[in-house]
Amino acid sequence: MKKAAKKLLALVLVLTMAVIAPVGVQAASVVKEETAYAIYYPKTNAYTNKQQISGSEKSKFTSLKSSKKSVATVGCKKNSWGYALYVVAKKTGTTTISYKLNGVKHTQKVIVKKYVNPYKKVTINGKDITSQFKKSNVAIVSYQKYKNKKVTIKYEMKKNWAQVHTDYCRNGKILKCLGTFKYKMSVNKPKKNSTVEASLINHKDMSSDQYSVIQFK
Repeated sequence: MKKAAKKLLALVLVLTMAVIAPVGVQAASVVKEETAYAIYYPKTNAYTNKQQISGSEKSKFTSLKSSKKSVATVGCKKNSWGYALYVVAKKTGTTTISYKLNGVKHTQKVIVKKYVNPYKKVTINGKDITSQFKKSNVAIVSYQKYKNKKVTIKYEMKKNWAQVHTDYCRNGKILKCLGTFKYKMSVNKPKKNSTVEASLINHKDMSSDQYSVIQFK
């Protein structure tokens, strides 16, 4: 009787391990995400250089790591709609980031590319400010000069580049949408430290999404 009980107990243990084993393997699995791209922009006070690479409506990104912090660091911030996973580019190069989402570990290669001037010419009320975009994606213009005026900005793109969308912003908030795929737009009496921010794409290299900023300072 005791031998039978022992055999039954051993059988139960074997079956239990067989059921648990796949669960343990699944929990230890790692999801490898597609390569993400970021742009290294020269340092500026016009904005915080946090480039989003993923988002989650309800779950927070945890256990954040970057294999090369000298290339890019990784972080998580909460927005009105949920959580955003972002990187801050430090220099051009490649790093691998890892994080957990809903208890599952994810890894992702991040390639940081060099900023490229997308503009052939940019003018503000006829004044050429193109030279400011040669080394940086931010152009600083005088608030005092334009504060009580209607400001008209014209963009002329280089080959393969397009300006997807442009907004008039202040303190990180959109005050007015200026248009989609428009290259001439106006702002009436811009506020101090307000910005005109544009999202850009390169049709030849779709990984080279960028954005530009004109700041009234």
